[in-house]
Amino acid sequence: MRNRRDVLALGSFSAIGLISSRNPAFAAGDHPPAVSSEAVGSSLLDRYVAAVNAHDTALFPELFTETYIQHSGRSQSGLAAQIENYHRILASMPDLQLRVEDRIIAGDKVVARSTYSATHTQTIRDIPPTGKAFTFRTIDIWRIEDGKFAEHWDLTDIADALNKLRGG
Repeated sequence: MRNRRDVLALGSFSAIGLISSRNPAFAAGDHPPAVSSEAVGSSLLDRYVAAVNAHDTALFPELFTETYIQHSGRSQSGLAAQIENYHRILASMPDLQLRVEDRIIAGDKVVARSTYSATHTQTIRDIPPTGKAFTFRTIDIWRIEDGKFAEHWDLTDIADALNKLRGG
């Protein structure tokens, strides 16, 4: 989706322009100030959420390193595996949406407490479709390297959602 990338890029350039226009050293011809690791992490998380909510894995190469390490055990490591994992998730939850409830960003780490929501329209873990809306929550920790997610740990509360889908 070229327009989305253009908007994201324009927003980034606008922010740099705003920062540099208020910085007398930059106005005098020096280089713009370095972007903080917190700003990089927050922007990366925002772009990830936008890509997930748009169901647009074409943006994943801009978000994840080729050697992305997935520690959850639910999917393989690597950029290609991450893309395939999201294709599988979106096939089972076509209306999936992600909302970040809290974020903590420090150094090269991004932590997010998030809620995913979807409608149970496909078989999930041998549970036939119920048509019910459901949610599940995660706590994710990413390590950033060169402006991209390089490593990931998470806790996912899928058991509660599956129990509700089973009628519990």
